[in-house]
Amino acid sequence: MSDPLPAAATRAPSLADKLLYGVGEMPITVMMVLFGIFVLFFYNSVMGLPATWVGAGIFLGLVVDALADPYVGYLSDRTRHRFGRRHAFMLPGALLMGPCLFLLFSPPRNLGHAGLFVWLLLCSLALRVTSAVYRIPYLSLGAELTRDHDGRTVIVAVRALFGLLGMLAGAGLSFLLFFPTTGSGDPKLYYGGYPQMGLVFGALMSGAGLVSTAGTWRYRTAGRPDPQRDTLRFFAGFQAAMRNQAFRSIWFSFTLFFLGVVLNATLALHYFTWYAQIHAGAALSTIQTAFYTGAMAGVLCWLALARRAEKKTLYLAATLATALLLCGATVLVGPGRPFGTGNPLPLVIGHALAGLLASAVWVIPASMAADVADWDELTTGLRREGMFFGILNFGEKIAAGGAVLAAGVLLGASGKLLPRVPSGAPASASAIAFLYGVAPAAVLLAAAACVVPYRLNRRTVREVQHTLDASRGSATPVKSVGTALPV
Repeated sequence: MSDPLPAAATRAPSLADKLLYGVGEMPITVMMVLFGIFVLFFYNSVMGLPATWVGAGIFLGLVVDALADPYVGYLSDRTRHRFGRRHAFMLPGALLMGPCLFLLFSPPRNLGHAGLFVWLLLCSLALRVTSAVYRIPYLSLGAELTRDHDGRTVIVAVRALFGLLGMLAGAGLSFLLFFPTTGSGDPKLYYGGYPQMGLVFGALMSGAGLVSTAGTWRYRTAGRPDPQRDTLRFFAGFQAAMRNQAFRSIWFSFTLFFLGVVLNATLALHYFTWYAQIHAGAALSTIQTAFYTGAMAGVLCWLALARRAEKKTLYLAATLATALLLCGATVLVGPGRPFGTGNPLPLVIGHALAGLLASAVWVIPASMAADVADWDELTTGLRREGMFFGILNFGEKIAAGGAVLAAGVLLGASGKLLPRVPSGAPASASAIAFLYGVAPAAVLLAAAACVVPYRLNRRTVREVQHTLDASRGSATPVKSVGTALPV
């Protein structure tokens, strides 16, 4: 028998419900963009911690976070609490994320390398774990708001729009508000703006998380009690989820996609500063704003296209086109290249196009995973959105940690990046260009190959929905539908 669903989920969520839920994506993306753009640069080029140390510290934090994600999802699926199995986790996670972000960007300035590494590691761990406690139940809640195939894509698209607003604020406003051009050097290379940035965006993260938690309160669900719950049962559930062929295709593709895009994002400031030689805060803000403005337009485009084309087809097209565009960042920009250095206009245009294309990843894979959860319910009788989204985020975190570690190690091997030297690209500039563009593009090609075996389509999902509607309330789960798929 399936786990209980909220009565509200039997009808289409209102626009207000979708908006209040969507606001909850902002803490996730604010943290993602600030972490991706600033942490490696801040601890390496501002605080003076060797890049390899920074990469190792971030990687260790992400490994712990990655291991926590599926277990948080498992606990959320099986928790029975008066606040609901999702909201009982979302509330404390929302409260704690913001203070952890502030601490990450406020290390004492008199720490040596060892002390600074410990501070980075502990703050990174705290931020990642508290965000997992919030994020995995939040994502799982989205799959419970509606069972409609296209309705899920709409909910994910609304969530993506708010997430992109958070990214736009983090990537665009951060340069304007906290690193304005003063004429006395590159402002990103001075400590003062970073604690202020952590305080303001930390408050935004906690505030948005609390608004979404309160706004979706009537969608609370109670998990099925499990008196025999233990670690071994969790690992059995993990293995069962990974045996699902459709989910496995999504997982490998999604993980590789994030490996590529995080490698690209982590090196963005290095690329702009040392290779493209763009230092003005206003220019960097415009470049970042172009990306997220393009992404917001892209979400609406992908939402419209998803009503007419299969999700897999759209995801493949977006991934391949993004890979091609990434190559352009290496071969078209830089010393001796067609667009040269110090010219932000090509990068503004390129980032707008990249946002338009890459925004597919904020809309399509999560909607595909929700469809897989229905197929899983049909074959097992269980609602396990928490486990699926936890494993999905497990892959994302492993990929992100691997990308940051690789970036730190490769930067360290390719040439020393000297702090506070914004003029004159170091010897590693060509390596930065390769790691920023061509290397992530190759990873995205592998991501596209991995999603090819995915076979769930619109017709199959509707058959699953029909069968679930007919069998819901029965004590025995239905094991098959008209279209056979490997699981």
